[in-house]
Amino acid sequence: MKIYIIPIGDVEKKTLLKLSWVLREKFKAVFEMGKPLPLLEDAYRPKRGQYFASPILDDLKQNIPEDGEKVLGVLDVDIFVPALNFIFGQADLGRKAALISLTRLREEFYGNSKNEKLFFDRAVKEAVHELGHTFGLRHCNNQKCVMYFSNSLRDTDIKEANFCELCREKLEIELR
Repeated sequence: MKIYIIPIGDVEKKTLLKLSWVLREKFKAVFEMGKPLPLLEDAYRPKRGQYFASPILDDLKQNIPEDGEKVLGVLDVDIFVPALNFIFGQADLGRKAALISLTRLREEFYGNSKNEKLFFDRAVKEAVHELGHTFGLRHCNNQKCVMYFSNSLRDTDIKEANFCELCREKLEIELR
């Protein structure tokens, strides 16, 4: 299986490369860097100071490489969907495309000191979570499972970067 990581807008390459190595182990798949996409300026909502995630995800779906089974778009701007103040990511359940935003995963966003390890741990959790959705996994009730819904950064910090036993079994069925 080949999964592409595609930067959307300005994203630090080091983070993308580190993510690809960790995700390779989690999904037992080949991860490749895809051609960068520009950030859709039409998705910006000035009143909110955020980008509407759905059009960005739609654009990503139009740019999946032919040999890619899945694609993870990574961007570094604040994103939202209308029902929520913000989101860490979005995915098409059981389909090919997912995206994550790195912005709110950084301690600096909240006025705290930079913490690269914590930032990267959060990025991995959100990437695994959103890719899990592309394999048909829904939100899990287990707070430690990576598929637990993160309504806040605290939820992301509590959960692990791994699937619980039940979600792992479901994923393994999908990966066959």
